[in-house]
Amino acid sequence: MLCPKCHRAVVATRDDAGAMCCAHASVQWRCTLCARVVPGFAFAYGSCPHCGGTLDLLDTPRASEPAALAGIRMAFEIELGARAFYQRAAADSADARLKELFGHFAVMEGTHMETLARRYHVDVPAPSQAFSVELAAIFAGVENRPRDPENLFRIATAWERRAADFFAERAASAAPGSAEQTLYLELAAEEAEHAHWLTVAHARWLGGQGNLFPGHRAHAVPAAQAGTMNAAALLLEGHDAARTALVCGEQTLSYGALRDRAARTASALRKRGVSTGDRVAIKLPDGLDWVSAYLGAIWAGAVAVAVNPRIPAAEWHYILDEAGFRAILAESADDTPPLWCDRVLRLDDWRREVDGAAPIAPAPMAPDAPAFWCHSSGTSGKPKAVVHPQRFALRIEQVSREGLGIGADDRLFASSKLFFSYPQTNSLCAGLKLGATVLLDPQWPTAQSVAASVLALHPSVLFCVPSLYRNLLHEGLAPGIANAGVRLCVSAGEALPASLRAAWREQTGLTIVDGYGASEVLILVMLDRGDGKGLTPSPGVDVELIGDAPADVPTRLAFRAPTLALGYLDRPQAQAETFRDGLLFCPADLFRRNEAGGWGFAGREDSLVKIRGRWVNLAELEQQLAAQATGILEAAAVCVPDRDGVDAVALFFVARDAGAADAALRTCAERLPPHQRPRWMHPLSALPRTPTGKLLRRKLQELHRTLA
Repeated sequence: MLCPKCHRAVVATRDDAGAMCCAHASVQWRCTLCARVVPGFAFAYGSCPHCGGTLDLLDTPRASEPAALAGIRMAFEIELGARAFYQRAAADSADARLKELFGHFAVMEGTHMETLARRYHVDVPAPSQAFSVELAAIFAGVENRPRDPENLFRIATAWERRAADFFAERAASAAPGSAEQTLYLELAAEEAEHAHWLTVAHARWLGGQGNLFPGHRAHAVPAAQAGTMNAAALLLEGHDAARTALVCGEQTLSYGALRDRAARTASALRKRGVSTGDRVAIKLPDGLDWVSAYLGAIWAGAVAVAVNPRIPAAEWHYILDEAGFRAILAESADDTPPLWCDRVLRLDDWRREVDGAAPIAPAPMAPDAPAFWCHSSGTSGKPKAVVHPQRFALRIEQVSREGLGIGADDRLFASSKLFFSYPQTNSLCAGLKLGATVLLDPQWPTAQSVAASVLALHPSVLFCVPSLYRNLLHEGLAPGIANAGVRLCVSAGEALPASLRAAWREQTGLTIVDGYGASEVLILVMLDRGDGKGLTPSPGVDVELIGDAPADVPTRLAFRAPTLALGYLDRPQAQAETFRDGLLFCPADLFRRNEAGGWGFAGREDSLVKIRGRWVNLAELEQQLAAQATGILEAAAVCVPDRDGVDAVALFFVARDAGAADAALRTCAERLPPHQRPRWMHPLSALPRTPTGKLLRRKLQELHRTLA
């Protein structure tokens, strides 16, 4: 079933009496005078809050209409260019107020892109590689003097006015009353409003007024408070200085040496011009340098941002323009565009700078000051930057200590890389806070490399993801894990199938503890210890049911955790949906209560689809078929329309013998009710996944259109 507003699949209400749009967006209204779009719910405000004009219900143009789609793409290009300009202006400015000014407008452009993406259901494209401050000046029609504050204002204001004029001209040339004209009028009004905000801010700046943007709620550094802290120092304090903190191959670092290294790294960053609240990218392989840079940035009062060293170019360029890094620690600058190349600190040179720096004391920070970002997995679109405060370190180890029984004598190894919040939290940060030894491997994880690292490093605790546990089983490497001294296996990142847990127990004698967590809360907020109780709240975490749902109906849950993030960067709508009252984390995942009172993972909201008028849980369907059909290594189901637009299930699977597996699957599928039965079955050599191992269902939908 398609939503009549956005033309995407809908999610039903619990009583099945109605449906809501997949974007969870409120009804919107357009002013007949100024063309601005304002949100509403059951009814409009009555008149436009900007000009008092009459509001008409907004009928959003479909992104599939060629003219509207072209207009939306033009808008994204302008927004991406403007954000790149503002971030660079903020990064280059030595004036604290100007830095705040242009940081605010970078957030404004990011917020506007979120609005466009949600309103018209179009993903944000990759940023242009040719953009520069000089091009911004040319587009705006003014002289480029980057260090002149007055001219920065002129460039920015002229940019917004030029964009407004551009869209107004397009609207005038479009067919009267067409979706194209309506779209361009909306975009012109919004760009004109941006120009107005800049003009007001410029006037306040000229008048010496301190707060250029009253009401600005970006994740800024709070003013100094009586109760200050530093998360990096807190993670490392109170441990025997001679105790081993890190092991990477033949290299080791004691807690005393790591503390000294963090203090020297902070000093070197300060000498490079990094100040409180500046963002530092850590784009390195796992190792001692990675940890020193991460802790050193936080020690200096900066914001540490871990970046996948193998990140695709388009995603890297998007994050660069989103973050406006003051410094980028990397092995090379080859994949960094010219606009940001001068910010790259190459690893070999950086090591010498750190060696020569004098250690400094940790920066005293407000508990709610940003300490680091981590990025969401990006399974439903572009990854979101999740902003975490300094106070994350206060109780980061509680679940590990009380829920998993990990202590200072343990040796922790995570197969996933440190840019992923799962190992960054549970192995590195919790491990350091407990005084344990954290084991690192710079290699990209495979079943063979993980097995070799376990044999060489002898961890007592292994953090892994289900897909890698499965590969260790299929390659006959699982028994060696227990033989090497591992006493505890933990799984997270995606759902752990019961069949996989049983097979692991049979081959190793170890029961995998399944955890549910997210980048927004860092810790594993629920644990399933394999005792039949299912997922239950972790120590220090409260779980609340959202609404009233029957026991057999999947529902969303809300989590109250001490490590809750401040929110998302530039994504106010997503933040409002996910962070309730700043106290609760409300993911889009679904859970079903079991007879023991615990919970079972039931997929995401977008995995619950309606086929032939009946609800189908794609996550449960794929697990059921993979367990029943012999020879299946893994499977994934998606909802796709046929040629007539009627939704049906397509199943993708990985098997050693595709022909035999296809026959087994079809036999199992015949036993299913018609609405659950896959209409298409596609063998693959591997399922598409994010760098953190999560399934990309949207890629399967795109692949189906090609195969079908």
